[in-house]
Amino acid sequence: MVNSNKNDRTIKYKKKRIRRVIACITAGVLTIHGANILPTSYVSADKADVSIRTWYSGSTIKVPELKPAWTLRVDSGLVEQSQDTGVQAIAEEGKVFAFSGNKLIAVDAQTGKQLWSYGNGSHLNPIITYDQGIIYGMTTDKKPYALHAKTGKLKWQAQSSTYVDAGERTEALIPTSDTLYAINGSTTFAFDKSSGKLKWKADEGKAEGNGTAYLEEADGVVLRTFFVQGALTSIQLNAYDKKTGKELWEDFGQGDALKIQDGIVYSIDYFSPMLTDYQSLPDRKVIVNAFNLKTGVKKGSREYMWKLAGEPPYSYHSGDAYLAGDKLYIEQGDKVAVYNFNSYKAGEGPLRSLQRPDGDSLDMLGVVQERLLFKDATGNLVGVKLANGQRVGWYGDAPVAHIDVYGNEIYMAQRNGTLLGIHMMTSKPVFRVKTGADLHEATLKTNGMIIIQAEGRLMGVKVPATMQ
Repeated sequence: MVNSNKNDRTIKYKKKRIRRVIACITAGVLTIHGANILPTSYVSADKADVSIRTWYSGSTIKVPELKPAWTLRVDSGLVEQSQDTGVQAIAEEGKVFAFSGNKLIAVDAQTGKQLWSYGNGSHLNPIITYDQGIIYGMTTDKKPYALHAKTGKLKWQAQSSTYVDAGERTEALIPTSDTLYAINGSTTFAFDKSSGKLKWKADEGKAEGNGTAYLEEADGVVLRTFFVQGALTSIQLNAYDKKTGKELWEDFGQGDALKIQDGIVYSIDYFSPMLTDYQSLPDRKVIVNAFNLKTGVKKGSREYMWKLAGEPPYSYHSGDAYLAGDKLYIEQGDKVAVYNFNSYKAGEGPLRSLQRPDGDSLDMLGVVQERLLFKDATGNLVGVKLANGQRVGWYGDAPVAHIDVYGNEIYMAQRNGTLLGIHMMTSKPVFRVKTGADLHEATLKTNGMIIIQAEGRLMGVKVPATMQ
């Protein structure tokens, strides 16, 4: 018993010493931690296996802040990571047309004052377009309607529905001179523009609902493209008679029309490159085929050829093409080759080649203000001056949500709740607007005002003279 008590006292004494030692160590750790030195054996937090930072804030751009002339609550369907657009407003002739409480409303772009509303709050789909003083929209049961943009009065309501028994598909309303076309997946509907009467509908069954939003009308022919599945899936170009909707011809592998001229439609062949041994061979070419617009008879073919640098395996990507006027721009590895489209000669090289700003990791967008524009991997806008090939860029101070370009004016909506106005020619930011939103739709413009679409709100801002 004595030995046992002695052992107990010894154990208690040792425990007290241990507590004092731990207290001293803890105090020491706190002191050392304050000096930014921490023994690793005492760190209790888990270490991340991988840690990635995607954005460094950098410095804030200092520019004047503009206040919106007005702000209006509207419906929103913006969802992060969704490829679909939200509820889109449109701006035309000094007015803004949007949805609020599931009603279509029109407001004055200068003041934000509501001019009229249409609907009972339950029967309209958030799809609208504008043409020559008329707003065209779609009801929830897929029936098009037409309103006078000035008054909101109903011009006509179609009795025929564009409903198809399918999931989420491409939907679009496309007005032409005398016809309103409604696209629903792989089905095309043609309505009389003055009365709303259905003239015809046509479906590309092989596409199984997978149609694009491309539709073009020329010389009594309607062109559309679809994604058709088979041993290999590719795009397909179809031609329909404008009066009857009868299919005139189709060509598997052909894309949207590059150009329609003198009864000939020019289209890129996207299928043939799939059949080449692209990993082993550096040879690349863009094939542009020419077809009779009405019959589909092939009238000729053009081949724009080049070789990729480096060693195999090579990238499959064969180069996108963009036609601006008579100049054809083709991506060729880390360069963009420029050809005269109107004077093609077999085997002839390009007029010139431009260095792509950041190698081949860019999407070519088109030509604005004598600058060839690209979107980089982060969503930013970069370009090349056509005059001298010099690289240019337009940058904000936060990740980009949406960019819109109107001539000299670049509007960059950012994910830090602001929008920057940037001058195209100088590349300098001119002003900032606080939107308080993360996600944004397209910035609209009408009658000297920009309309910012920011997560359930519209903001009207007068464009300063310094942006001109």
